[in-house]
Amino acid sequence: MHKKTHISIAKALFRKLGLPKEYEKIFVKAIVEPDNWRRRDPRRKHHYLQYNTVLEYIKQARRAYINGDTSTCLWCLGIALHFIQDAFIPSPRTKRLREIHERLERKMESYKSGTLYMLNDAVNEGFKVNISSPPKFIKRTLSDIQWIYDKQYLLETVVKTSALITAAVFDSKNPPIGLHEKYIMLKKSHNKRVLKASIISLISVVTGSALMMSFITLSVLFFIIFYMIVPSLAYGKIVASDKEFYEVEEEADWYGIK
Repeated sequence: MHKKTHISIAKALFRKLGLPKEYEKIFVKAIVEPDNWRRRDPRRKHHYLQYNTVLEYIKQARRAYINGDTSTCLWCLGIALHFIQDAFIPSPRTKRLREIHERLERKMESYKSGTLYMLNDAVNEGFKVNISSPPKFIKRTLSDIQWIYDKQYLLETVVKTSALITAAVFDSKNPPIGLHEKYIMLKKSHNKRVLKASIISLISVVTGSALMMSFITLSVLFFIIFYMIVPSLAYGKIVASDKEFYEVEEEADWYGIK
């Protein structure tokens, strides 16, 4: 996406946030910073959503917001939004896609007064969406991103998606009623699961060691079974399967609950 488009969206979002003007430069600089990275290293992926990278930057932005660090929040959010916005435009990896890519960027580079109104409308629409569980919502939003070939729909979608993510990051710092208590309860239960899996793994290793000493010829087989397979199964079936805890833990982290 063209630099001018990134900046225009950033300014529209910043106006909606109503933050002190001094922070705008940070946000604008951040939202074009990944292009500087690509100029220094052309091998960096372009126009593909870097899901884990984007998600981590969004989480960092939220943590900074919770801690009252507006500068870091806007910096991390700006970088995340750059990758998100670029991911909607087809990658110029083939001649046909390159022509589409360049055509879309040329059209989006030139703004008319009506387009500016559309920017504000799309931002307002994004901020109005009710978000019940921000972590789940953000993951679903990132997973739904795909290339768009229509210029008007592309711009509206990019702006609205950027607004949705921004609104989630700057959402209330107060956690939903009962979240803290639920997290504490599930954490205690999860710790018991971890302890159970650890005990099973320890017993497996001790048993495997004894069998390896008694049956030297089968030592490799016993090592694989009792040192690798059993501990892995114990962790997977007992600890990693505790999906409710991990979901609540992620939401608790979103609100700064330790």
